[in-house]
Amino acid sequence: MSEKPPLSDRDVHEALHNAWLMLANEEGATEYGNNTLKAARLSLFTFQMTMMMKMEGSTEDQMPSPPSPHSG
Repeated sequence: MSEKPPLSDRDVHEALHNAWLMLANEEGATEYGNNTLKAARLSLFTFQMTMMMKMEGSTEDQMPSPPSPHSG
């Protein structure tokens, strides 16, 4: 059985994006659950943007605004 190769930076970015998409339109049944989903989406978005900035060699201090969960 062969081991899977490590993920490339692009693969990591795509995995983070796919995870964000899975949660993009989900709502929690409780306020706690809903707030947790919001925090997860924000964290995933931040990780995606950080990866993208590093892949592009960017040194900008500002991150783009998080997308609306209803925008795709």
